[in-house]
Amino acid sequence: MNLAAIVISLFALAVSALVGFRQLSSMRTANSTVVAIELLTRECRSDEFLISEEFVLRELPGLPLDNGLEGLSPEQRRHVSRIALYFSSLGAMAVMGGIETRMIVGLVPARARRAWAALEPMILAERRLGTPTYLSFFEHLVCLIGDADPTRHHERLGLRRLEAPSAPAVGGP
Repeated sequence: MNLAAIVISLFALAVSALVGFRQLSSMRTANSTVVAIELLTRECRSDEFLISEEFVLRELPGLPLDNGLEGLSPEQRRHVSRIALYFSSLGAMAVMGGIETRMIVGLVPARARRAWAALEPMILAERRLGTPTYLSFFEHLVCLIGDADPTRHHERLGLRRLEAPSAPAVGGP
């Protein structure tokens, strides 16, 4: 009788632990999902982000970047940091399981690659100047995107395409 009670107690403990671990995992996923939604939908559409992205893509490539961030004005550093840390955060979330890689590959590949191309000289300068892992998560993100075939990725997701280009609207709404 005592043995049966012990077995039942151990079974109940194991089930409780399993349920607890699943709840903890669900909570982590829910928290990461909120962050991912914020990053993928709100942050990259804000006026501040778009202004910073424009600076990084259009103006940064013309600046001397041999001194890394120190060679930039405070305003220029803010623009660079906003864009670099945005993509670095996505890379970190991909590594740590906070966001599915297929979501990133499907939503930000062109923007991430363009930002990396513009920022790479500054990132490499920072690494030469003493921070060898500077923006490694951003680099990882770009590698993930580079490994993916966007066309096949979209096909696997079941995204549909129009058979022929849409005709222009006639007569307005």
